[in-house]
Amino acid sequence: MAVVLTPQDRQSFRRCRQQWDYSARARQNLEPLAAPAGPDLAAALREALAIYYFPGMWDWDRQITMPLVRQGLDRALAGRQAAGSADRELGHRLLQRYVSWAPDVDTFSPVQVEAEYDVQLPVGSQPVWYRGRIDMLAVDQHDAYWIVRHTVIDGDWPDTAGLVADPDDRTVCWAWEQFYPGLRIVGTIRNELRLRPVTRDQAPQPPSSAAGGGWLRRRRARRSWPAVRQHEPSGGGRSIPQHRRLYARASEPADAPEIVQQHGDGFRRSWLRYPDGAVAAAGRALLHDAAQMTDPAQVTRPNPSHANCRACPFLDPCLAGRAGRDSAAILRAGYRQREPDTLATARLGTGGWG
Repeated sequence: MAVVLTPQDRQSFRRCRQQWDYSARARQNLEPLAAPAGPDLAAALREALAIYYFPGMWDWDRQITMPLVRQGLDRALAGRQAAGSADRELGHRLLQRYVSWAPDVDTFSPVQVEAEYDVQLPVGSQPVWYRGRIDMLAVDQHDAYWIVRHTVIDGDWPDTAGLVADPDDRTVCWAWEQFYPGLRIVGTIRNELRLRPVTRDQAPQPPSSAAGGGWLRRRRARRSWPAVRQHEPSGGGRSIPQHRRLYARASEPADAPEIVQQHGDGFRRSWLRYPDGAVAAAGRALLHDAAQMTDPAQVTRPNPSHANCRACPFLDPCLAGRAGRDSAAILRAGYRQREPDTLATARLGTGGWG
């Protein structure tokens, strides 16, 4: 029987193996009976951005596409529990500020949005698949490919060193290269949106040229069309086979910086270019973890800490087990088997184009 692993399973495995044992589909496959407390505004914003960056509409006038983007946000919030007008208004204000900032820094063209990957891992004696989804695959003006990750922040910006060291981003790049042989991913674009803008005296200073004000910051004039246009003016989009997949690297600038950051009114975009061998190393680390995750003799034990436990949905049965009590009654009363994965509802903004 095939085993399916996801990035969320792996994150849980590395964080706390007891939590992973409770929640992973390949283990006990449990979830709490209690419903989420409220709407996930961050997820709704990502759905709206999938429409904004839909490849088939990338060359369209934004006055035409923005009503569709706002409708996508409203539809996403309406599909979640306890969605209120405050969340809707906050989301609309953020999107309005975003579309005033993004055109000057969108020096890429979207190829696919909300695209899934499914990679078979050569571990163990049974088929093991690593399955996930990316927010966007984009190509820059040098025909170099990037994985774009939209992140909604409600607080201070994460430390840049932490973004660079994040192993999950590099693992996604490796998985996408395996899923689409011949395609080389040069790095990750972290597109961060702050829910509430800071005051002017708290606003971050623009990076210096040494810290990332290089080749990506040359285009500053307002444009009436994207910097990297699609092949079809009618919105025909770009498809991966139309690119020089195996030879894209030849057109990249030799002095391209490894980190470029661009700031706006509550926005930060980090272009993280990976050195040679970094993506392959992330793949080897994934195979190592996958071998342990699929080992029937794998020992599960809690990894208690304030960060791990405060938001863990399995805290009660875990505490009972650590105290030597039977946690089975707690699991029966407060948890259930998760439903099988189903296909996401089709909507404008998902999938590839061309």
